Amino acid sequence: MKHASKLMLLAGLTHLLSNAAMADDSTVTIYGRIHADIENTLAGAAGAASTISMNKVANDLSRIGFKGSEDLGNGVKAIWQIESGVAINDGSSGGSNMLAGRESFVGLSKSDLGTAKLGNFLLPYDDVHYIAGSMFQYEAGISNDAALWANGGSLASGGFDARTGNSMSYQTPNYNGVSARFQYSLTSGTGSSETTTNGATVVSGNVIYDKGPWHVGYAIQQNRDMQVMSDNFYQTGLSNMLAAGYNFGDIYLAGLVEHDSLSNINQTGGDRSRNYAGATATYTTGANVFSVLYGQAASWKGSAGVADSGAKMFSLAYNRVLSKSTQVYVLYTTLRDQANATYVLGGNPSATAAGAANQHSVAIGMWKNF
Repeated sequence: MKHASKLMLLAGLTHLLSNAAMADDSTVTIYGRIHADIENTLAGAAGAASTISMNKVANDLSRIGFKGSEDLGNGVKAIWQIESGVAINDGSSGGSNMLAGRESFVGLSKSDLGTAKLGNFLLPYDDVHYIAGSMFQYEAGISNDAALWANGGSLASGGFDARTGNSMSYQTPNYNGVSARFQYSLTSGTGSSETTTNGATVVSGNVIYDKGPWHVGYAIQQNRDMQVMSDNFYQTGLSNMLAAGYNFGDIYLAGLVEHDSLSNINQTGGDRSRNYAGATATYTTGANVFSVLYGQAASWKGSAGVADSGAKMFSLAYNRVLSKSTQVYVLYTTLRDQANATYVLGGNPSATAAGAANQHSVAIGMWKNF
């Protein structure tokens, strides 16, 4: 019996050592971002004598994540990531502030074949935003131009800048600066295909050229069968975007144009569409970065259009680079809605129009990547 016990112990140790040897081909990394600002925002109806002033310490999409890869041989790697939002200002939950509430997936990758993954992550439409978006606040916070760009981030309100659950994605290898990505999503929540026959789905793709001073990207997205998810606000949404940027030494200039359309508004059979255009410029001198951004959304046109529903946004920012992973900044942003527009600084437009507002905000913030 003693010999049998020793043999069993030896077999167990051999198995553990074998697993340990295999684990040598795996990597695990803890990463994240802590980002917050203190801001003062003034808002008032157009032509009103009084305004509302709001002060707050805002959490700007802080997060913590765990990611890793395992070498499977022949150049193939297993990849995974679990990313969760963290509300550092008040510790609240909700939205992406939950386990796996942000970019989370499992997949396979090979340098000459590309990357396939399953999980919860941003659509290819969002991938193009870096070319001409509000990078001075890390595309987050009160100056986030997604208040206008992509008609916001809520699929239910007809937006296109979304993170969708139950997604499948394929990313091509980079061929001399050119890459592409395709994603199909069963979405999540009420009306999703995983719970309802013929429920909501989203299809999105992009092509990006990023080499030398040039950065050019095209993206397309279609939101399908959105009746249940949008509470019958619309049925199908389609958006196309083209963005381009060029580095002139210390100066970077970029812009984008976009066309959005929504069908069967409020089940009337009517359609509406709008155009959006934005431009940004950045000047870097040493550790100092000066940025300006302007965006303009036209009114919704079509049989279900909304008169005077356009808006203009302007942001001016100064960033001080403290290290490769740390920056502080101060910025001023203004948003002017027309009479029937509902765009909100740092937020998304609502499905219905109600009252105009002039909004102004000053923010001082800091982010730290780790």
